[in-house]
Amino acid sequence: MNRRSHWLLMINGNIFLGLPIDYGDLCKIYPPTVKEVLGLENFGLYRATLTMSQEEIEDAYIDPNEIIPNYNEFIPTPFQYLLVTYHQEDDSMKQIILDSFEFFLKEPVIIVPELELIIIGKTEEELDPDVDLIKPRLITKDNFFEFQNKIRESMGIDAVEPPDPDEDPRVRRVKAKGRQRDKLKAKRQSQNFGNLLTAICCMGTGLNPLNIGEISYASVGYLIDTYQGKEAYDIDIRCLLAGADSKKVKPKYWIK
Repeated sequence: MNRRSHWLLMINGNIFLGLPIDYGDLCKIYPPTVKEVLGLENFGLYRATLTMSQEEIEDAYIDPNEIIPNYNEFIPTPFQYLLVTYHQEDDSMKQIILDSFEFFLKEPVIIVPELELIIIGKTEEELDPDVDLIKPRLITKDNFFEFQNKIRESMGIDAVEPPDPDEDPRVRRVKAKGRQRDKLKAKRQSQNFGNLLTAICCMGTGLNPLNIGEISYASVGYLIDTYQGKEAYDIDIRCLLAGADSKKVKPKYWIK
C-alpha cells in the first residue's frame, strides 16, 4: 500500500471509519473504501493525478544515472504539471482530472490553467461570477502541496516532505535509484492486496467477503499492522512463560 507502518502512527479515527476529513475551510476529503479502490477502473489514475510528487516528475524527466546541475529549474512542480496536462491533453484526460477531484471531494471543480487556479464547488455551467467568485474556495500553487498530503492521508499513504531546491544532484541521483527499487516493491505489495483482505477476514473481527468492501482503504493497513503487533506481543508473552530469557525477549504492548 506504499505506506510506513501504522504501528508507529496515531490513527486518524475519521479515516479509519471512512468519514470525511476537513481541509481547513476549503473542502472535505472523503477516504475511499476498499470496494471503490478495487471496483473503480480509474482509481489508480485518480490517485496518481492528485498525489504525483516532485520526485516522481523528476524521475520522468531525468535519467537517474545522470548528474544534472540546476535540474529543478526546468522541471515543473506537481501543480504546474497538473495544469499543463489539463491544458494540453484531450477531453478524455481532462475529464479524468476533473473526476479525480470530484471522487475525493464529492464536489466538482473548475480548472483555470491560465490563472493557475482550481475553483472548488461549481462546474463551468453552474458558475455565477457575481456570486461564486466573491469568496471562492481555491486550490493554488501555495496550498496544492498540503492538499496532496491530505489526499495521501485519506488513503493511509505517507505524507511527502517539501522538496529541497538546493539538494546536491548526487544525493538526488541516489534517491532516484532508491525510488526505482521502492516502485518495484510497491508493485509487488499491491498485487498481494487480496491476500491482506483474506487475512483480515480470518481475524475474527466480523469482517468477511460480504462486508469488507465497505471499510476504508486506509483501515486495511491499520488493521494488519495492529494485528501483527498484537500477535508479536502474544508470542513474546508465551515465550517468557515457557522460560525464555527476559533480557532478550521484551514484549511491546500492542495497544498504543
